[in-house]
Amino acid sequence: MRNIQVPISENGSRFDRCLRRLLGYINQSVLEKSLRLGLILLDNKKVKSSVKVKSGQIIFYSTDINFDKNDTKQGFDNHTDIYYRNLYKKIFIKETNEYIALNKPSGLAVQGGSLQKYHIDDMLKYLFKDANVPKLIHRIDKDTSGLLLVAKDQQSAVKFSNYFKKRKVVKTYLAIVSPCPKTENGVIELPIIKAGIKGQLKMIIDNNRGKKAITEYKVLDQVSSRVALMALYPKTGRTHQLRVHLEYMNCPIVGDKKYSGSFGVCSSDYNLMEHENLFQIKWRHEDIKSLQLHAYSIRMPSNELIEAEVSDNFKKNLNFLGLTIPKNINKVFT
Repeated sequence: MRNIQVPISENGSRFDRCLRRLLGYINQSVLEKSLRLGLILLDNKKVKSSVKVKSGQIIFYSTDINFDKNDTKQGFDNHTDIYYRNLYKKIFIKETNEYIALNKPSGLAVQGGSLQKYHIDDMLKYLFKDANVPKLIHRIDKDTSGLLLVAKDQQSAVKFSNYFKKRKVVKTYLAIVSPCPKTENGVIELPIIKAGIKGQLKMIIDNNRGKKAITEYKVLDQVSSRVALMALYPKTGRTHQLRVHLEYMNCPIVGDKKYSGSFGVCSSDYNLMEHENLFQIKWRHEDIKSLQLHAYSIRMPSNELIEAEVSDNFKKNLNFLGLTIPKNINKVFT
């Protein structure tokens, strides 16, 4: 039997994931069998693959087990290689000893699924490989653009995950909505739950069965009552929370085909008045290429501010509508 010590970077990791990062790839069924037979031990004891390890513990493993140290996405073709490397350069914002900040484009998923050819999680595994793969701290919707933080080690992942869970960070989103909300600022506190049939599931407001969801909002700029730029602060992190809450207020996000509000709100033929550039614009779903929702910034407990510039598409719509992002955007929610 050989042995290896669990490093600080893996403190709090699942045993199976820690093994793969430290020793190399192993099929899950082979891993489970090895654990049952005592060919892999933690501190000389049999444990389950899901147990959380602690730094300083000793992993013992049989020399008969073949960990594939070269299993680092060998199946990727040259096109995928180029795509991920170029993508990382394009969306990279900054890097510290604890995290990497990325500016995710709309349309790119954070994690994979049956219909996802490319996603952030896969990009990180491919580019960093082995034990150095950054860890996801939080999520943003596939259709939402903007700031995404990934931790550089397990210790940092636990630290930042706790920040998000305990609401110690201030997250600010920007959204273009139509029509404008009836009140300039406020707090939406409406519980959310997933409902519908397979293939048509969506989040809805349900005061009896829904999970607690809180969103603070403020109108930053607007044109008449037809369109507005809003700042949003999701104090909870429910799936599609911002989109559901704004739809409920009858001011859905422009480009949102799933949570589009009452019939006719975003497909109205009425021209937007009181602005020189708006005599031609008509809000129709087919005219909008992407969801106009952007994760703009995160303020850490230390008061460190991390920002992600809005996309070219978002800028184009702001300029066309004559909407302006104020300079004090990161002081709206304190």
